[in-house]
Amino acid sequence: MLPRPTVIRAGFTGIGASVALALFVASEGDSETVADTSQLSPSLATKVVLVAAAGAVIAAAELNSRLVPLAVLVPLGLFAVAFQLRTEPSVPAVLTQLTAVFGAAQLAKYVTTGFYFGGSDSFAHVAAVDALIEARYTTAIPHGYDLYPVFHFVIGAVKHATGLPTYDALVLTGIGLLTLVVPIAYLLGWSVFGSQRLGLLAAFSVTLLEFFSYHALYFYPQALASVFLLIALYINSQLRQATDERAFRRLSVFVIALVAMMVFTHHLTYLLFAVVAAVAIPIALGRRYLFGQSAARRRLLRYRWLFPGVIGAVFLLAYWSYSPSLITVGIVELTAGVLFDVATMPTQQLFTYGVTLPVDSVDRAVAWLLTPTGLYASGLGALLLVAAYELLAEFRSYQQGFTLTVTGLSLSVLLLPLPIAIPQIERLKFVVTLVVLFPLAVGLKRVLSVDRRYAIVALVVIATLGGATTFTVLVADDLTETYIDEPRQQVSMSDSEFESVGAASTFLQRYGDGPAATDRVTNRAFETSGFNATRTLQARPSGLRTGGTYLVAREQWTDHLVALGRGLRTGELNSFTVSDARFRAAEATQTKVYTSGSVTVYRSEDGFRRLYGTNGTAL
Repeated sequence: MLPRPTVIRAGFTGIGASVALALFVASEGDSETVADTSQLSPSLATKVVLVAAAGAVIAAAELNSRLVPLAVLVPLGLFAVAFQLRTEPSVPAVLTQLTAVFGAAQLAKYVTTGFYFGGSDSFAHVAAVDALIEARYTTAIPHGYDLYPVFHFVIGAVKHATGLPTYDALVLTGIGLLTLVVPIAYLLGWSVFGSQRLGLLAAFSVTLLEFFSYHALYFYPQALASVFLLIALYINSQLRQATDERAFRRLSVFVIALVAMMVFTHHLTYLLFAVVAAVAIPIALGRRYLFGQSAARRRLLRYRWLFPGVIGAVFLLAYWSYSPSLITVGIVELTAGVLFDVATMPTQQLFTYGVTLPVDSVDRAVAWLLTPTGLYASGLGALLLVAAYELLAEFRSYQQGFTLTVTGLSLSVLLLPLPIAIPQIERLKFVVTLVVLFPLAVGLKRVLSVDRRYAIVALVVIATLGGATTFTVLVADDLTETYIDEPRQQVSMSDSEFESVGAASTFLQRYGDGPAATDRVTNRAFETSGFNATRTLQARPSGLRTGGTYLVAREQWTDHLVALGRGLRTGELNSFTVSDARFRAAEATQTKVYTSGSVTVYRSEDGFRRLYGTNGTAL
């Protein structure tokens, strides 16, 4: 039986269902464009949003905090866009405004986070781009990405063309490409639904899904591959609608080149997208019985629908047969081992050295419902339920786009908080996000068609969801003000801390006479300077221990959960927290051989044992 606080957190489903039912009932009647006498001038609205977006980024940079600027810009900007979408909107104006709001939110995060590394892969990719530029051949790219170098070629090209540091080239490329998803989603929605209005609503949906915002800064090969997937879906949709052989051949050449490039971009993305395809296939097969189609039309659509996927699968299998990815092999081996009980997942434990973690309670569960993450879950659930109601009531109106809409709706539950932890589910969620655009567009269309008496309520719901998306625990993982859970892992470093880590690695490379150990984040940061701490740091009930001669500690350990090891295959997945008192006590008793800012290097010929004392809160 689930604990009571967990059950209360699940109350977001009841809140979402109540909001969805109210909005659906309020929109009963004509679901087409609402005739509203009050309209915003598209040019005036665009100018105001652009100025507000620029002002929010500047204010965030000056304040070194994006909390207040984005809390004003995003809800009000999306409110204005949603208001325009209740009538016949100007496509260029709406797209410009959505792009400005989304892009400004990402730039504001960029200027206030120093070195943002998210799940720590950014360190490795910065180091890989530097290695590629220096060596000038792909085999220099580590971690198996020499077989999938497109991402590093793109970042390297941007760095070469702009002269930016590698990190800035990586993040700004991510912001640029993920911001381009807004117009791409418009084109895709227009093509899939055959409606410019639904295309605009698909573009609007990009601003309401947290994974697009998150991966704009935490940009890595899967994010690039996902953008390519959206483009491939658009080209595939155009292929199905091509009316002459010349257009079909031109699109075919483009899609063949695209899927060929996608093969060299990422590996796991296409395995994960196979999950989406597996859900879509039975829906596509059942669609023809629901709506009915001629045999000739059915054969034509089947060929044009499968053509890009078949070509891509052939390229992918051929390439894997020629040069199999060690990463993919490792994932398959581990998954098969767990499924068939011949391998086990390493257990994870959290050790608290002098730290008292907040106890889960009913009060905290209720408070969670009012956090941006709780509001996001309720609002997203409400829009998806409205989409489900709309499809059930008016399914014949969505004959075009039915397969992708129902597929996205079926998988959308994965984007909502689940009561169980699933390792690495974020990777699958990002792929699922690509198809959840379609049911969200349907839900938004219905919500925006409410009666004029309730229009303000519908617009506030949408604006609140947009504002909450900007500050969820995923998107705003660096802002402790936005969540009430226990301390989380560090996701960004100030410029000074990153420089101190680099200085410590330089010291160890020059003067170190033995192996070093440190936490996972620090060791990933070492990659950017060509150093590696080869000894494992372990968290145990008696304290930290390692056989390394050197131990690199950082003051940020006292403010975060500190992950150890190097991932699933190392066997060390424990993490720890340490109080400031115990950290300072260790500082006073250990032999310090180097200090740079908040980073300290300890030395001991015999290694380290019982560092930070026993697990628990006693001093």
